[in-house]
Amino acid sequence: MGVKDADTSADAGADVEAKAEALEDLAATRADIAADTAEDEVADDAVVALSRAAPDNAAADSFSLALEVRQLRRDAAQLRGEIDQLRAEQLVFRQSINEQAAQLDAARAAQRVSPLYGEALALVRRGMTAEDIAERCSISVAEAELVKSLGQDPAEGSEDAR
Repeated sequence: MGVKDADTSADAGADVEAKAEALEDLAATRADIAADTAEDEVADDAVVALSRAAPDNAAADSFSLALEVRQLRRDAAQLRGEIDQLRAEQLVFRQSINEQAAQLDAARAAQRVSPLYGEALALVRRGMTAEDIAERCSISVAEAELVKSLGQDPAEGSEDAR
């Protein structure tokens, strides 16, 4: 049991570290977007200045280049936003995977139940109530409920809670 608790706390610590790292990445990306927005405003001012100051051909070339730079910066900002969304989705997927791993660990733990409770576990799988299991196996109702909670699928347990 002690080893299992250490593994669970290590997994929880790793999960917290992963979430903190993801949040730091999001904050850094948002700072980059803010900086790019400020640069876009400067680029807009440069476009206006270039269009007034340069001769016609040179001004047209400079103007088109400035427009292209401006569009590329907008595209980069949009891509950064999409990356933020993907990172958020990835975080949700990681959390889901961690929850499913915990459920799998619980199911494996239920399979390693003491032989003393083997019959009770078999009765749980047949769908018997905790009271019936306790009576049939000569164990307390609390023990029967514990065996039942360990032996049920997580989806079945949530249906019983309703």
